[in-house]
Amino acid sequence: MTHSPPLIIGAGPVGMAAASFLSRYDIVPRIVDKRAEPSKFSKALAVNPRTLELFEASGITDKLLALGRKIHGTTIHRNGRIVAEVDFEALEHRFPFMLALSQAATERVLREDLAERGIEIERQIELVDSPNLTEGNAELVHVETQANESVAAPWILASDGAHSLARKSVHVPFPGDTYDRAWVLDDIPLATDFAPDRAHIKLQDDGFLFMMPIHTGEEKPGEPTVWRVMGNYPEPLGQLSESNPVGESQWNSSFHIAHRLVESMNVGKVYFAGDAAHLHSPVGARGMNLGIEDAWVFAELAKRDELSLYHQQRWPIDNAIIQRIRTMTGFVKGESFIKRTLRNLLAPKLLHWKGVREAMLRTVSGLDHPVPLFQPAPEESPTEPQPRTRRRNRG
Repeated sequence: MTHSPPLIIGAGPVGMAAASFLSRYDIVPRIVDKRAEPSKFSKALAVNPRTLELFEASGITDKLLALGRKIHGTTIHRNGRIVAEVDFEALEHRFPFMLALSQAATERVLREDLAERGIEIERQIELVDSPNLTEGNAELVHVETQANESVAAPWILASDGAHSLARKSVHVPFPGDTYDRAWVLDDIPLATDFAPDRAHIKLQDDGFLFMMPIHTGEEKPGEPTVWRVMGNYPEPLGQLSESNPVGESQWNSSFHIAHRLVESMNVGKVYFAGDAAHLHSPVGARGMNLGIEDAWVFAELAKRDELSLYHQQRWPIDNAIIQRIRTMTGFVKGESFIKRTLRNLLAPKLLHWKGVREAMLRTVSGLDHPVPLFQPAPEESPTEPQPRTRRRNRG
């Protein structure tokens, strides 16, 4: 068995964000991923204001802003008319918007950041069942050669997704529920009159339809905008009465929504972040963003040698957010006649109340709670470059 530096399992946005945050404190982890190459699918659509805050000191925020497009609010439609609007400018924050940027583009920025910091992602290396994982002893296999490797790490951060083998290896319960009804999404170029700087929700007779433009930072002038179209019923494209596809679908998927949270954010020397720790519906746009916040808190505690506080710092916050999003999802999806009727009658009225709008904005923006240990930058001059001092990596 070889002694290893700290080990991150999973090189999605959460694992890479954790490696980036840690490296700022001269903690240089080893990061491995079983995939041969990064995913090219858009997956998460937006970076929220909280994530932009957390990335700001590292310079990553500036790179994301250069690629993405600002989404200024959400418009809710019913029977061909606008029944309510919520505007992010009401946040009174230096990032008063959601940044439309595909997860693939966000991951590209993070990979480039890690390369600049001298951190290599080791691909096609997979964690296999490891009986002594809680002690930091991980069994890895090289997918291509099938060579085995045993490592002893001071700690392991499991950011290996919803089906986390690390979580299963340490037998931590992952309680929650899964909706029976499948949701369907399609990323497709559209010609539409819908404003491209807003997200749109259509309250339908048999559910709902969500639409938002997708940006990668590689768009060419004159190209039709690609939109995410998502609904809680089959063939959501058939509900686009005011929009027409003008190209081939780039990605479509059918999936089941789950709301789950690990009973403990760590077991021994194994810590969980992102989808390995919690799942919730895409309503609220918190999945990737909440995981990146896990990564930031983890790095801050690692710097202070206080990882014993990780569960205490993260579990109550993650739990509160999941419950809030569960409530929002139940209201929006309207999967029974009574629920749809109440939703259609109440949603326009509720969103005219300042308190309801503010609660929705703060949930979607990620600003619905303070982050321990985090000192946000001053509110003024959000676009002016801030002086930064970078520490050299060791090793």
